[in-house]
Parts: sequence; structure tokens; C-alpha cells
Amino acid sequence: MPKFGRDDIKDFIRNFQEAAFDTPDKNNNEQPRLLNECGCEDSDYGLGDKLDPYDHSTGDLAALYAPKQMELSQAAQCPDSYNKTAHAVLQDPNIIIDLLIPALQDLNIGCPASMAKAVADILDLSQTHGITPVFNTEDLY
Repeated sequence: MPKFGRDDIKDFIRNFQEAAFDTPDKNNNEQPRLLNECGCEDSDYGLGDKLDPYDHSTGDLAALYAPKQMELSQAAQCPDSYNKTAHAVLQDPNIIIDLLIPALQDLNIGCPASMAKAVADILDLSQTHGITPVFNTEDLY
């Protein structure tokens, strides 16, 4: 795994202004950009690793999510689909990550949450504008 060395630090300092601020807005005001990453470069897991089933003793994901569920589901285009998905993910988030692994591998992406957020944001926009469809599930039953 490559390390963040002295030359990287010098490069960061030289280019700090570019890295730390977004492009100026219409009033020529630069907005600070927080430099943050999920930590995927330092993760012990690789995209080829099999995840163990979710261990509820590592944290109560449902309890962490509960205060946000109502607000987030109401913001979704289809709150029912959102809540069904949330229920499945809360049961075992690793099952959903396993479903995403092939796309993560194809795109060389290490952060499933960022990938899912990008997909959600773009599909929300594309569905709103009729670019991509929604699906009728009645024929599945």
C-alpha cells in the first residue's frame, strides 16, 4: 500500500489553495472545501473479500437510523420503496454491499456508501425528468 510521504506533503502544501477551496462563486467568493475521505485507501477489506453476516453486537444500526428514517423516507420519490429498502439494509447491510461489489469492482470504487449516494442522486434526477423509468412490481406476484 503506498504511503503518504514527504514529497506528497510538500505537494499538498504547494497546492493547498487549490485543494482546500472550491471554484469561486458568482460573487468571486471561494467557499472552503472540507478535505474528507471515508478511509477506503486504508481499509483492511479488499473488493474480493467475502463479508461476514452483520454482527448486531458491533452496533445497533436500526437505533442509529430510526431518528432519521421519517425525514429521509419522506424526501424519497417513493417512500414505500425507500422504507422497504431501508428495512432490508438494516437487517444485514453486508448483503447489500455484496450486491454492490461487482459494480464497485468494475468502477474501481472502494466506498459503497458514496457509490450508492451518487446512484441515488442521479437516478432521482433522471426519474424526475423522465429519463429513466420506474417499474411496476405487480407482475412479480
